[in-house]
Amino acid sequence: MIIVSITSVLLLGGRRSALEPLALALGSGRRFDVVGIETDPAAFWAVALKCKAHIAVVEAASIDAASVSELVRLCPEMRIMVIGDPSDPHLIDLFIAGVDGYFPRAVAPEAIVEAVRILEESGVLIPPPLSKQVLGRLRALEARFGSGGVEHPRLGKREALVLRMLTTGATNREIASLLDVSVSTVKNQVASVFHKLGASNRSEAVALAFRLGMADEPEGH
Repeated sequence: MIIVSITSVLLLGGRRSALEPLALALGSGRRFDVVGIETDPAAFWAVALKCKAHIAVVEAASIDAASVSELVRLCPEMRIMVIGDPSDPHLIDLFIAGVDGYFPRAVAPEAIVEAVRILEESGVLIPPPLSKQVLGRLRALEARFGSGGVEHPRLGKREALVLRMLTTGATNREIASLLDVSVSTVKNQVASVFHKLGASNRSEAVALAFRLGMADEPEGH
């Protein structure tokens, strides 16, 4: 008797009607078992922690770098594939945070099923033109930091705290309220963090924070 291993898949996106054709295509070959179709991120997290799906297929617009990093931490065995627009710069941040694969959204569900199969077998999937963007980011990091990799920047205690707050998605106003300082002060601290990290914007700073392991450092570090 031949025992066929079935891979469980969890879907997250903005509209259930857009995910259902993909779920149907995944289930048609009896290789994949769709254990959840979620449009509410909170419900997605509950199912992810309960069922421990092998692969999560997520619309890029439905998840951010901080959530990807947390998902990787809580479900380290789960592969994450995002689908979306290849021109979206947000995709690079998601890869830095821990995404394993990507495939364009504007294709037939059957093509995405094949992409999921490739991700399952190889562990990674970065088709062009995104692979060119990832290579470009790696070369930029090499040029900036050298072959030794990304060095750990020296942040002040308050700067490190501000960076950790940025990784939670907090706005400048929310950070100012929590720290009991002015919004202008927070803007200056955020700018200083960007400068020391070599980041050009908030999403890049957050992605680098997770890459460098600075998101969970103790306050007294």
